[in-house]
Amino acid sequence: MKAIFYLLLLLPVCSFGQTQNQNDNKISIGTIETIHSTLLNEDREFLVYVPASGIGSTTRYPVMYLLDGYSFFHSATGMMQYLSAIGKMPEMIVVAIVNTDRVRDLTPTHSTLWSDGSEDANFLKNSGGGEKFISFLEKELIPYIDSTYKTEPYRLFIGHSLGGLTVINTLINHPTLFNSYVAIDPSLWWDKQSLIKKAENVLAQNDYTGRSLFFAAANIKEKGMHVETKTENNGNIPASDKLLFHKILQKSKNPSLNWNWKFYPEDNHSSVPLLSEYDAMRFLFKKYELDKELSDTTITVEYIENHYRSLSTMLQYKLLPAQSTINLLGYNFLANKQYDKAYLFFKMNIDNYPASSNVYDSMGDFYMEKNDRKNAIASFEKALSLKEVSDTRKKLEKLQTNP
Repeated sequence: MKAIFYLLLLLPVCSFGQTQNQNDNKISIGTIETIHSTLLNEDREFLVYVPASGIGSTTRYPVMYLLDGYSFFHSATGMMQYLSAIGKMPEMIVVAIVNTDRVRDLTPTHSTLWSDGSEDANFLKNSGGGEKFISFLEKELIPYIDSTYKTEPYRLFIGHSLGGLTVINTLINHPTLFNSYVAIDPSLWWDKQSLIKKAENVLAQNDYTGRSLFFAAANIKEKGMHVETKTENNGNIPASDKLLFHKILQKSKNPSLNWNWKFYPEDNHSSVPLLSEYDAMRFLFKKYELDKELSDTTITVEYIENHYRSLSTMLQYKLLPAQSTINLLGYNFLANKQYDKAYLFFKMNIDNYPASSNVYDSMGDFYMEKNDRKNAIASFEKALSLKEVSDTRKKLEKLQTNP
């Protein structure tokens, strides 16, 4: 119990402490960047989050591409950061794309009709630019990110509403562009369900080996819906286009596509993204997490190495265990006075992340616990040579002034 409580105390530090700017006491989670798109003939703004463990290191990361950038950047980065810290998913770079003309970019075909059949020729006049937008992703944005940041080939694509429609359009027409697709309450009603009609043929035929889809549907009661069409949950039901797409996925019986869907009877179109983002990550990376709890004192370095070797095969790139996960294991064994195991895990982090200040700070804590003042000082000095962190500086000064 003591070890679990110790882990919980450490978790906020391991997860979030590295994002603090020590100079102005502000916390920064990313940067705003702009590139000029020749294909779209305009400047495109996007937000980028890079895991703290990757700053100043050679570590490479998979990338999450997120539509409606300003709406979901905070929730997606926070959720990814927390889940990766507790070993439920890999750390990822997050690229959140900011809208310019949302209707133009996120609709695959031109239409001036809303879901209820009403016409809005003025607001929807620019619709139908989805393919050009996907070309922008494929030929301009993704190459820029890959050339600017330390990326791995694994890519995840997330979109809500019309963004979800774009995710499904990409899955159907450009299935190899991303490894995983998350469509949150997608607007599949668009253009008289034209994308659904195409999906009926394509989903059964495409080779989706190594591809995954998580499809979320919110509770919507459509106009003209009859009582007999309702399901359980007190009459709550997904919109008919979501039900139809779900049936097509079932009917396709394509063994190469790893997919799942979830209906959220207590949530509407606006509230469903947060919950479904979490559920999507848990589905997509269900094999990522360890078979044992992080508080399990029987975990060995060999077990961790074998687990991540299997994950590397699955994700098709060499995957290192998250620095925060190994840190938690090290501190767990330290709290239980299993010093040999604690050392091996702290040493694993140093071997995997030699440019990280935090891994040497943790080793310094290990030596302090062992009353090895000389090595503790050396570890803290090494940590500070990589990054000035006030807590590390205080520990070093305390050791230097109190021999």
